[in-house]
Amino acid sequence: MEWQDNGYVISTKKFGENSVILDAFTRERGRFQGMVKGGMGRTKRSVLQAGNYVKLTWRARLEDQLGQYQVEAIKLNTGYILSSKLAPLGLSLLCELLKKLPDRQAYTQLYDGFETVLEHLIEDENWLPLLIKWQVGFLQQMGYGLDLNQCAVTGTTENLTYISPKTGRAVCEAVGLPYKGKLFTIPPFIIGDFEQEITPDHLFEGMKITEYFIKKHIYDVQNLPFPEAQKLLIDRVFKMTQTAT
Repeated sequence: MEWQDNGYVISTKKFGENSVILDAFTRERGRFQGMVKGGMGRTKRSVLQAGNYVKLTWRARLEDQLGQYQVEAIKLNTGYILSSKLAPLGLSLLCELLKKLPDRQAYTQLYDGFETVLEHLIEDENWLPLLIKWQVGFLQQMGYGLDLNQCAVTGTTENLTYISPKTGRAVCEAVGLPYKGKLFTIPPFIIGDFEQEITPDHLFEGMKITEYFIKKHIYDVQNLPFPEAQKLLIDRVFKMTQTAT
């Protein structure tokens, strides 16, 4: 068995004396693992950094075996991202969530969204709203999509302002206002309104929403700690909200 594709490095894990298990993300095959011989060596180690774009050749005798990768660098993104203060947290969070995807299944929408977020991370420009939107899509692909299309009570598609932490469904302002202390406020950009200015408060609310539902549906059920990167990002954004007031 053999295939070739381009994809992104998600993570590596030491295997034996000098090899690694590479976890890569491709558009057509999704998350796919394989062994890289000599992956601990200096040259290969610099290529096998999270976020780097690489050419992959995978070979195995049988389709269900781990197999071996040959890896060639196409674009080394990591250095650009590490030069920023916040972008490394965004990359770390993306990769941690990707590792929760079932392997060997294509997730083309998530892949395309990942590329978009990564491009903005490299430029260190307006990437946080895109990351939050990507997380909403991640929940959808994992089977826990938020229902943000209409009010869960009235069916209206207007003035969708809140989301219930119990159901993950949106409610309009008139219905939710008496219970606003128990609901999340929906930032406009999450439901596709990028015309309004995105404020630190919007980002803070968006990150609280994605943290809550990803933690509830994926990490808590597996009794796993939530990625530290999201906690650090929320803390940074909260400080931004205090500065803005």
